[in-house]
Amino acid sequence: MSSEGRNEAIDGSLEYEDDEIIDSLTTVPEPQHGPLPQANHIDDGVLYEGKVFNSDDEAYNFYCLFARKNGFSIRRHHVYKSIKNQSDDNPLGVYKREFVCHRAGTISVDKDNEVEGKRKRKSSRCNCGAKLLVNITTINSEKKWVVKYFNNNHNHELLDDKEVKFLPAYRSIPTIDQDRILLLSKAGCSVSLIIRVLELEKNIDAGNLPFLDKDIRNFIQSQSGIGKEFDASNVLKLCKSLKDADNAFEYEFSIDENNKLEHIIWAFGDSIRAYEAFGDVIVFDTTYRINRYEMPLGILVGVDNHGNSIFFGCVLLKNEKIPSFTWAIKTFLSFVKGKYPQTILTDQDLAMKEAISMELPNTKHAFCIWHILAKLPTWFSLPLGSRYDDFKDEFYRLYHLECEDDFEREWKLMVEHFCLSKDNHIDLLYSLRQFWALAYLKDFFFAGMTTTGRSESINSYIKRFLGANTSLTDFINQVGVAVNIRNQAGEEARMRQKYHNPRIRTCFPIEEHAASILTPYAFKLIQHEIELSTKYAATETNNSVFIVRHHTKSDGGRFVSWIQENESIHCSCKEFEFTGILCRHAFRVLVMKNYFTLPSKYLPLRWRQESSLIPKSSHMINNNGGSLVKFRSLIQSLEIESLKTKLREQAATRELEKAIQVIKAMPEIEEKLVGVDSTVPDNDELNVENPLPSKTKGRPKGSRLKGGVEIAKKPRHCHVPNCGGTDHDSRNCPNKKKNIEALPSQSPNKRMKGWRKSS
Repeated sequence: MSSEGRNEAIDGSLEYEDDEIIDSLTTVPEPQHGPLPQANHIDDGVLYEGKVFNSDDEAYNFYCLFARKNGFSIRRHHVYKSIKNQSDDNPLGVYKREFVCHRAGTISVDKDNEVEGKRKRKSSRCNCGAKLLVNITTINSEKKWVVKYFNNNHNHELLDDKEVKFLPAYRSIPTIDQDRILLLSKAGCSVSLIIRVLELEKNIDAGNLPFLDKDIRNFIQSQSGIGKEFDASNVLKLCKSLKDADNAFEYEFSIDENNKLEHIIWAFGDSIRAYEAFGDVIVFDTTYRINRYEMPLGILVGVDNHGNSIFFGCVLLKNEKIPSFTWAIKTFLSFVKGKYPQTILTDQDLAMKEAISMELPNTKHAFCIWHILAKLPTWFSLPLGSRYDDFKDEFYRLYHLECEDDFEREWKLMVEHFCLSKDNHIDLLYSLRQFWALAYLKDFFFAGMTTTGRSESINSYIKRFLGANTSLTDFINQVGVAVNIRNQAGEEARMRQKYHNPRIRTCFPIEEHAASILTPYAFKLIQHEIELSTKYAATETNNSVFIVRHHTKSDGGRFVSWIQENESIHCSCKEFEFTGILCRHAFRVLVMKNYFTLPSKYLPLRWRQESSLIPKSSHMINNNGGSLVKFRSLIQSLEIESLKTKLREQAATRELEKAIQVIKAMPEIEEKLVGVDSTVPDNDELNVENPLPSKTKGRPKGSRLKGGVEIAKKPRHCHVPNCGGTDHDSRNCPNKKKNIEALPSQSPNKRMKGWRKSS
């Protein structure tokens, strides 16, 4: 290049489009003539000095195609802009562009790397000298872009066709796929499932999409940030609209002194109605969170008479402290008119334990064994080493023991055998044994919710629609979708039950009787026990007490007591008290006593077919007048209490016949029900701000017993200077633009990334 050309380049305005630090401007080397050096040389027949393009974009696109074909990618480097002829009608403007290999330049030294929490990224730069330089030139009175310099030599290995597609420059999500991805994400599909759906729709082999799973995650995250500053107000407006559409929908929230959202809890009308029938056992799981605000998320779940998991309500809390849990429990009880659950299952949060003991003193509180088993590896795998698997098997065996004395004895032996007498986790588990060991829980009804399979099912289902960056409004909508899906599953089960013809596997009339009353799910469980009862032998001792043993055993067994007067039967295994399903030992005695039908008390209403027929209603009258929910609760209580003895049943039947005659004599014109006035202020006038993200590592420190994996996790922090937030990264940081505008003027020899400077 001539000296004049070099001076012109220095006088021009430089615009740096690369995101790395640019060293001082150097002169452009003179064009080389003759063959290029052969070191890592590639075919450059389609690109040469003097090649003409109609525009600089055309030159860039051509070079991109050339680079992809030959195993590398490019980026825009320098742009030269003239500051001369500004008063002319046709100023020269941009007259030169430089495109370089993506591995050009050197690794920048950034002192901010020492900042804790900043992500450490590897650099691919190796000072590669391959580049393309194009200048604007007038040819036949037309402006053209001509290649002035082309260096085709790389100092690094080039990629083959299978590898080059993974370079960021060639990974992009087409516009036609973006809406599809957002739709599938909103439906609760995981990233891996989204990728597979797109591959099948496009009829391409796995792995051949023009983007990767992390590109989808980044795209979904960037889209979820749109309008999030108004998220708290929007979620209250959404709740109000849901309340207007369904008066049975309930929600409540609280704000702090800074007008920021503190807690919010909501329950759909169908969920409240389901709680009236199946709220005897609930799981309150607070191990989830909305990552955007680092808020603990509590989900109240139960199981219906068809064995389906059902949502009762959801709550977002400020922290995991006792006042927060107390607020959640009190508010939810107000939704369900003060109906307490018989039992409640939670994780091992000690603050939750205290809140439940204060607000639900008559409710049995237990810990979910699934959460405890998930923490065993982080607690004991290292100190026990190769003996850990044996310990886990022994621990699980002790968990299933039925007798408290047996548990105490076997626990002591286990601790001695594995030398864990000084282990803090063992001491803690033992001190809380009444909350998780079945020997201490068998006297209470759990409806099968203690099984690990049930917990895993609930956990996996919730994670389907709870993403890392789910907004409050999206989450409430997704919970509503989940409720509708579960309702549909229940309706399908009720439809199947109408033509369900169960296969009778024994000759006992008692089996046919159970099949006519219970749902297919419950009958399958009780049928299993009836079948197994045929393998047991019952021996009567005295006072109507029987020893029931498996036919292959001569000792041990279960003690079954039978009282003929009130048709009561009780087994020492306590299976009926625990699950509501009569055990094989009791069936052995009932068959021995020539029972053709089961006593009504051993066919619980919550497992019966008629429990599915509770009518739905979208209206509720005010508290002073009672409610349809209360009416259904009274009907349920009436049946439970009246079926305990024949005398009660006869009295209830007699009084109901009288009540029906009185009701039939009343007018059939339905009075309009008065809707409940929302106690929540009009959200059109309420401007509530988003909750503050937690400033600690993860959520505010709670008292839940965390495993080593959980403790080791650290949130990602935005590494834009003077920010450090955890609800975003550097791509969408609100402080990024402010920092760029505040940059001081610098010497052309030390131009910073993204900075423009005129000489």
